[in-house]
Amino acid sequence: MVSLISNEFKRLPYLKCRDHFMPMGNGNINGTGYRFTHTVTDGLRAGGLWLVMQDDSGQIAGNSGDIIMFAAIEDVDWLSGSQIKLKLAIRHWGKVTASGVQHQHLEGQVYPLWQDSVLPDDDLLVMRLLQLTSEYPNQQLNSGALSSPTNQFNTNWICWRWLEILPIPLGTKQRLLKSPTSEPCLRYLRKIIRQSDRIK
Repeated sequence: MVSLISNEFKRLPYLKCRDHFMPMGNGNINGTGYRFTHTVTDGLRAGGLWLVMQDDSGQIAGNSGDIIMFAAIEDVDWLSGSQIKLKLAIRHWGKVTASGVQHQHLEGQVYPLWQDSVLPDDDLLVMRLLQLTSEYPNQQLNSGALSSPTNQFNTNWICWRWLEILPIPLGTKQRLLKSPTSEPCLRYLRKIIRQSDRIK
């Protein structure tokens, strides 16, 4: 597996994704065709790849300074069905550099993750996430990953799971991720959850 050092530049193959996977999480991507196959092969050789966020209209967050995710390829299923299936672990994130896209590769600078902190189990975001995973057990998120013997939860992990789940506009999501701390993200998410609670 490729080692990552904060502020290091990494030129890696990349994939555009409508599912916006976040650090400390996993993801599955399926694809076909020569370019997808070539990207997967290059990613295996390089020790990982960049994931570039894309919205439903086709707009991508691939400009200089945009946040991209570093994914390690944990498994490739080449043979079952008509599509190649990738199992990914999202290890870190980076920022697109001025060099940006070059052929089928993208240069990103490894960017420090938010500083770790904890939320208590009675925090609104923790309680609603626990509720969501119990009501929809088929979600990629599972409640087992939420269990904490200390009744405290990693703030970043909670924020990132909500950013994966909620249909937040791409520009807004990028602004939240570019913040040096998780505080703006926490405020934004709490506002959304409180508004949805009032609507019910």
